[in-house]
Amino acid sequence: MRKIAIALTLVALACTSRPPAAPPADAVRTAIDTKYVGVPSMKVFAEPADVAPVITEYGYTETVSILSRRGDWVEVRTVDGSGWSKAADLIGAADVKAILDNPTPRFLTAPVTVPQPSAHGMIAMVARVNTDGDVVEAWKLADSTHSKKLIDANLAALRQAKFYPIVQKGQRLTFTYEYDVTY
Repeated sequence: MRKIAIALTLVALACTSRPPAAPPADAVRTAIDTKYVGVPSMKVFAEPADVAPVITEYGYTETVSILSRRGDWVEVRTVDGSGWSKAADLIGAADVKAILDNPTPRFLTAPVTVPQPSAHGMIAMVARVNTDGDVVEAWKLADSTHSKKLIDANLAALRQAKFYPIVQKGQRLTFTYEYDVTY
């Protein structure tokens, strides 16, 4: 009878709920700083190296918690723990406030200059830009150079340009941008 009582007690102890496992170390680490993504898309790497696997990406003006620093790299909190990004891709609160308070188009990659020393005049163009900052369409508004070749080259250069996304009330917007080239 005593053996049965001990066996039942052991079974009862084994069936009682246990406290949950401790959360991963990254979940309880305190952030040392808060920054904002200052590039259209910021890659987060598994290690502080450009050749490391990318584990996630953050978008323009998103908030990022900094856990540590190592040279040109910062360790950032992710949903699954942490990863590494380039410190240069981050901006401070004042910078992001200025961007969000005054959403104006800014080139990430400006159109390449199309040289033509003998040309004189101006070409006015318009670019339609998507929510990622990519030019999806470009067309001529006006031209006083009278050079189809020069117009086509400048339109091609404008199509290759990249803009910072415009963010307003937390949403990325499409926009048009007028771009003039003077010779």
